[in-house]
Amino acid sequence: MPPSADPPGAQVPPHGPRRWLGLLVVVALVSGGVVYAVEDRQQDARSRPAATVTPPAPPNQGTKPPSKTAAAVAARRLAVDTILLRRAKAVRTVNEKMFLQDVDPANAKLRQQQKTLFANLVELDFTEIGYSQAEERFDAAAVREHGASTYLVRVLMRYQIPKVDETPVTTELGYSFVSRAGRWIIADDNDLDKDLGPGAHHEVWDLGRIEVQRGPRVLVIVEKGDTRTGRAIVAEADEALTQVAAYWPRKWSGSALIAALDDTEIRDARFADEDVESAASAGSTFSSLPGQETADGTVAGAYIVVNPKERDRVDEILLSHELTHVATADLGGYEPLWLAEGAAEYVSWRGIEEISGEGEVVQWEQEVVDDALPGLYALPSDLGFYQNNADVYGVSWLAVRFLVKRFGLTLVEALYEDLAMHGTDQANRDRILLSRTGYTEATLWLALKDYEPQR
Repeated sequence: MPPSADPPGAQVPPHGPRRWLGLLVVVALVSGGVVYAVEDRQQDARSRPAATVTPPAPPNQGTKPPSKTAAAVAARRLAVDTILLRRAKAVRTVNEKMFLQDVDPANAKLRQQQKTLFANLVELDFTEIGYSQAEERFDAAAVREHGASTYLVRVLMRYQIPKVDETPVTTELGYSFVSRAGRWIIADDNDLDKDLGPGAHHEVWDLGRIEVQRGPRVLVIVEKGDTRTGRAIVAEADEALTQVAAYWPRKWSGSALIAALDDTEIRDARFADEDVESAASAGSTFSSLPGQETADGTVAGAYIVVNPKERDRVDEILLSHELTHVATADLGGYEPLWLAEGAAEYVSWRGIEEISGEGEVVQWEQEVVDDALPGLYALPSDLGFYQNNADVYGVSWLAVRFLVKRFGLTLVEALYEDLAMHGTDQANRDRILLSRTGYTEATLWLALKDYEPQR
């Protein structure tokens, strides 16, 4: 059965500027290989407050002393900044006592969770890690729970995992601080979760004790003790990386993070629904979050998350699809979804052809022409791509295969890069397609409708 029949990423949400789900607002549906529709990204960025850090109050220029309120706010900010600096230092120096120093001593559950978090962070051996305050938030329920001094703040965590992140990347979380006996402490770390992006506070280190298995160009994260699964996925990923290098001409020499945990909600991937058949999802990482410096943010790369139900069936075909997304993630994210998913399917089907021979690929090509094309009226659009009951993966693959046959893989890869960087709207997409192939999306669809596979 082709990987797109049980698609490598069929119903897990889109991401990036491309389809950035992971750090913005909740979307209704989870898609596969990449994430969040292009049409949504600007609306999302506008709906989310910019992640600017409030500057400290300027020094008093006159003779009037600052108010008690201003002084208290400044003191609180300094105390919280100190706590955040101390937490980062504790991870870098592997000092659990320092990490727990500012956690509510009366909250045994939170302290145990923080111990687990600390162990996970240390296990990942970050090249860089730091925390900074973004904007203050308010939540009445949190104030009722923790008291009148409650201070809720969105926190930006900036980190770099060695041999995975080419550049430091940023994620977000929320902390609740309270003042007790003249000292600020962390009272909770999830009061703001519902107001953050769906990937916030669902990073791999947030979800229970983990184990890390490493290969030359892959880092696999599994549940603590699940060594066999971790090593098996490393082996399959090594094979998949070879396929991506062989069948996609971009010279990508990066590494990949693959999470295969029990949790059904990791980063922006949602596998909780019983009807979600997606085996894995690749979701973007950001060096600058959407709304932080620009509306779209800056994509740094992508991490792969495996559906817990599919963890024991992960193979090189599935991973070659997802790794194609990882290998193209940092290009910009503006390519149409039919091209993003079609390219990933193209690579995975070349792997199938290598294993099973040309016959199976030729058979599926004919099935797409006979069965899938008649169910659509145009190339699959970004809007509703992952909700479409038609075989949008098959049609996307056919479109890429069609272009490769006519123009060669090198030109198609160059087209992909151009669209990923500059295809910000339909006019630009058609301009780029027309200049490189002579087609617009509309005329490419008409050509596909008349396409007769050659034997």
